[in-house]
Amino acid sequence: MRISPDELSEAIQKTLQDYAKVTEEAAFNGCKVTGEKAAEELHEAHPQGSEKWGSWDDYNKGWVVKEVAKKRTGKMSVVVHNKDHYQLTHLLEKGHALVNGGRARAFPHIEPVAERAEEELINNILQFIER
Repeated sequence: MRISPDELSEAIQKTLQDYAKVTEEAAFNGCKVTGEKAAEELHEAHPQGSEKWGSWDDYNKGWVVKEVAKKRTGKMSVVVHNKDHYQLTHLLEKGHALVNGGRARAFPHIEPVAERAEEELINNILQFIER
């Protein structure tokens, strides 16, 4: 394909616009895939030593992915949250004060998944761009 010097600016601009669309779609798809995997990991999260305190089945079933795309600001995000037992997430993750004094044990299960998801997000976006 030959481009005259007069059309060079337009050709570069069109190429950059096409690339921007590809990267925007890759970022959204990467966020979506990463969020779904994080929710899946949280469905099966049983922090070490937590089994003696009862079943986590009801709590784990509540993890869902909510996609949020904000076109005006150009920001995209995916929120992974527990729709049924959202009140427990912080208490279980960080521990809490007990009625008779002392503190309940913390069961860190969200932070490790969030750290892995953060690392995977970049790789997932790059994979979608390469496609």
